[in-house]
Amino acid sequence: MEQEKLIQDIGYDIDCESTESCDDLVVMEITDRIKFERKLLRKIDLRLLPIIFASFFVACLDRSNIGNARLAGIEKDLNLNDQQFQIVLAMFFVGEVAMKIPSNLLLHKFTPSVWIPFIMLLWSITTCCMATVKNFEELCFTRLFLGLTEAGMLPGVMYLLSMWYSSEDLATRITIFYCGGALAGAFGGFISFIITGNMNGTFGIEGWRWLLLVEGICSLIISIIAYFLLPDFPSRAKFLTTQERNLILNRLEIPNEPYKEDNRSSEEYSKDGILLAFSDWKTYYMMIMKTFSGIVLNSIALHLPTIVNSMIDNTLQSQILTVPPYIFACGFSLLMALHSDKTKERPIHLSIAAIISSIGFIILGTSHNIIVSYLATVLCTSGLWSLSPILLTWVTDIFAFPQEKRLVAQAMVLTLSNLSGIISSNLYPKSDGPTYFFGNIFNASLLGLVILLAIIMRYILNRTNC
Repeated sequence: MEQEKLIQDIGYDIDCESTESCDDLVVMEITDRIKFERKLLRKIDLRLLPIIFASFFVACLDRSNIGNARLAGIEKDLNLNDQQFQIVLAMFFVGEVAMKIPSNLLLHKFTPSVWIPFIMLLWSITTCCMATVKNFEELCFTRLFLGLTEAGMLPGVMYLLSMWYSSEDLATRITIFYCGGALAGAFGGFISFIITGNMNGTFGIEGWRWLLLVEGICSLIISIIAYFLLPDFPSRAKFLTTQERNLILNRLEIPNEPYKEDNRSSEEYSKDGILLAFSDWKTYYMMIMKTFSGIVLNSIALHLPTIVNSMIDNTLQSQILTVPPYIFACGFSLLMALHSDKTKERPIHLSIAAIISSIGFIILGTSHNIIVSYLATVLCTSGLWSLSPILLTWVTDIFAFPQEKRLVAQAMVLTLSNLSGIISSNLYPKSDGPTYFFGNIFNASLLGLVILLAIIMRYILNRTNC
């Protein structure tokens, strides 16, 4: 029976005239299945990963370009003081928190291939509108709406990936997706350097306005491409054969997908997911962990240009020098994810990443040597961009089934972590430079709590066999 099931998993129909011949055939089919799986994963990777990578790349460009716009003079041109700029940063996260869970529930109703490109279109238009703002109030409004529209991107893609890849493949794919954010941080500085350095004053328009406009148009183009290329879930994927769909569903151990044979209405599905997620204590535990790590990640994403600029006091050079830390972060995070998937282990890997990053923050907060401090930014980014995707993979592992619980739990975990952006927006006032002692030591302390919480959760899950 097991032999027949193994063969049926990939859609073959085999008649065995004898037990010996069937055994030989099963060995052949096992070998064929391994090759078939590898080929199928490559096919899915080539269809799914480039478009979500590009989507997250432009999303992170649009949310973090405010940091480069600051170096390019947005505060001076709009007559903003330091406190007003911190409020502008926080407004984005207010919008994200408000829309995170509703957006993921709307994704179920409208499907990923429609909903994700739609919200991309909205935030692209919003980014272009930011280039036209004339005062503090208008900038606050556009940042708020940007947060509302970008809210569904990360949890939506997280859920989509978890419906395509098994747990042993997921950390690497989430990390590739996250590398889009890291490279956005890297090339965001480079793009800003090119645009603000060469277009400032062109047609009487400030360089930071050109920066926002160009990046908004890039996002608009990607949103159109995503509409035509982004697939839904495996059971509805037109680019897969029936045999390939059967194998994917079997690897995920999903007998029925919500879009295939689930007869519940969207309202019933949403209600079930909310009740299941809200009633599980592990949801709140992981929310706390992600919030602590989210504060630290957003601190670097928003303030790295400011931190680097405080070391050398040269705007254009600062934008270029933000590139190497993110490049290192991409390479290191991929290595960590590959090893995490290979060993099927999450908490120890994310703890190692947290230790590396916390060392970087301690050095940043205490060192007055420019070279040492700059190298510390490499440690900070490398650790954080390794920690986050592994932590999110662990969330998916913990809330693997049922699917509606996973959908809501992922959104809940990410919602509170985005609220942390309001805190991180205020951790690096210019008056604390160049060491930013409080912000850096505060972030190092939060990473210490993340390590402690990961060890405790690992112990509890091992004890309860979860």
